[in-house]
Amino acid sequence: MSQPSERGLHWALKAVGVITLIAGAMQLVAPGFELRLLGTEPSPASVHFFGTIGMFMVLFGGLLLHVLKRPHENRDAFLWVALQKLGAAYAVAWGVTRDIFSPITLGVAGFDLLSGLLILGYLQTLREAQRPVASALLKPAPRTPPPSPEPPPVRPLAARPPGEARRRSLILAGGGMRVAWQAGALRALHEAGIHFAHGDGTSGGIMNLAMMLSGQLPEEMCGRWRTLRIQDFVSFRSPEQYLKAWDMEALGDADGIVRHVFPHLGIDVDAIRANTAMEGSFNVCDFTRKTNEAIPHDQVDLDMLVAGISLPIFMPPVRKAGTLYLDSVWIQDANLLEAVRRGADELWVLWCIGNTPTYRKGVFPQYVHMIELSANGALFAQLERIQEINDRIRAGETVHGHQRPIVVHLVKPAQPLPLDPDLYAGHITADTLIDQGYADACRYLETFTPRGLPLSPEITQMNAFLPSLAFRETMSGAFSLGETEPTAGAGKGRSTPFTFHATISVDDMEAFIQNPEHAARLVAHISFPPFGKDIPTKRGSFNLFKASDDPKARLMTYGMAFEHQGREYYLAGTKTIRDDRGADLWHDTTRLYCRLHEGGDERGAVVGAGVLKLTLGELIKLVSSMRSSLEGSEGRQAVLRFGQFFLGTLWDVYAPMAQKADGMAREASATRDAGTPP
Repeated sequence: MSQPSERGLHWALKAVGVITLIAGAMQLVAPGFELRLLGTEPSPASVHFFGTIGMFMVLFGGLLLHVLKRPHENRDAFLWVALQKLGAAYAVAWGVTRDIFSPITLGVAGFDLLSGLLILGYLQTLREAQRPVASALLKPAPRTPPPSPEPPPVRPLAARPPGEARRRSLILAGGGMRVAWQAGALRALHEAGIHFAHGDGTSGGIMNLAMMLSGQLPEEMCGRWRTLRIQDFVSFRSPEQYLKAWDMEALGDADGIVRHVFPHLGIDVDAIRANTAMEGSFNVCDFTRKTNEAIPHDQVDLDMLVAGISLPIFMPPVRKAGTLYLDSVWIQDANLLEAVRRGADELWVLWCIGNTPTYRKGVFPQYVHMIELSANGALFAQLERIQEINDRIRAGETVHGHQRPIVVHLVKPAQPLPLDPDLYAGHITADTLIDQGYADACRYLETFTPRGLPLSPEITQMNAFLPSLAFRETMSGAFSLGETEPTAGAGKGRSTPFTFHATISVDDMEAFIQNPEHAARLVAHISFPPFGKDIPTKRGSFNLFKASDDPKARLMTYGMAFEHQGREYYLAGTKTIRDDRGADLWHDTTRLYCRLHEGGDERGAVVGAGVLKLTLGELIKLVSSMRSSLEGSEGRQAVLRFGQFFLGTLWDVYAPMAQKADGMAREASATRDAGTPP
């Protein structure tokens, strides 16, 4: 406590605590005496009531003295003592206006009012003194990715291969907490041998660029995103500020990001500034001038990293050298022209901002629509500018040092990603986003050409149809290489379990159930000791159809294509569900008989087999994860119909259990978050 004002307030509050404690003790022991001093004739009821108030005065006075011993560790307690004092001041003053107490009692009300204001003032000085400079908080977490057996040789992502004709730049656009999707896409690009000489980050994309320039490979980036506690992104302000929410600078602050998110993601400012393998630029909005500023990576600091993701309303701007800085998303969400200015002639944009004709209801979705309009509009303007540059180059000019047309590649989700509240609430997970990003990038890599994409607004358009239903499923079981029959592989592979974590999305429920050829989309990552851990799948499918020889039976088929050490594999699994009740009901419904094929589909030779199981715990998680994008009763009906078709009789048994478990988990999460200090 070096500031004189803080020391003075500290001693003043000690005096308030002592006076409150002594006065409360007197009131507790002799309430009738104090009532007469206040000009009120005591009665049995008033004596009892006044004595009870004295007890609370003792408690709050003692609490104030207690928290003053370690004020920085018990800041929230000051708020409650202040509220007690202000409430007491109001109650006493109200009693005087109703002739319950004599006017002399206004002195007591004045003391309580002054005490409450002093406590709030002291609380504010504590918060200002304890709010450290962001860079002082950041300590990079150790970067030790989980080892995998015989990892394939890879070059650092930032390295530029010798003799590479084009200079590539990676453009990481924003997308809130959902930029975990970009980590999966980066892993696919890295495995395809696509490397970059420059990277540019805007808004949420800043975090992934910072991770790269901190020295992380995409596999490690994915691992960090998978294990990040998403709730750490949200850091609330002090409770009393929400009493005047209309006048708040922001609904939250950056404490959680600086203290927890950045360290967990391994963001190391010193390593970023010292990186010589790859150039980087971080975009922030200079609010004073209303312009975008691209900060070179060797000049960036933690304050600017925080400013770059400080979205108005949700986080306050960063004040630095007399200027306000914040997220550039309202100016642009990707800076392609900065890459062009730095000499890049092949741009790879990882884009996760939505672009569909669908106009959604609700305040937050429409706030997101405003971001979509701003981000897409700014991108299209830059594409027009690049098209003009290309036209001049084709006419024989050298523009900004470029003598050949600039190529643009853009990787995007097939459908708009769920919004941040869905991720925060657990309706979607970072695992799903990473797996989807990997699959989306693989899909683009299968069809792209060196000429890139047309520079038109259609470049970011996505499928407008959201899935009728989505759910997550985890299955694991004994699996053995060298076997071709699932039961034999299960018998020999107890020490080598095969596990997959999948997210399955059904775009059209009616077509999916009625048409065997209509597959649901499956994204997943697998773990298998001989191959490694958390290997994402390049593509996947899930089909559900009725068996032709048994009208009461339904067949499920799972397909997952993935790579290991440059070789392609395809896991094909089949599950049979029957409606008849019996001892084998659970066994049939929760067993997946699998074969592992060489190559990209099940036409390849079988090189392994086993049986994967769905445990009771995972079944309950599966049911509780079912979500429909359809509204109201239509959405509930979609979940009900699919659940009955997917699980048969087991649905009637375990759906109520899943709903109860989901409710308990939500209640526990809410309790945990409520107990976390801001």
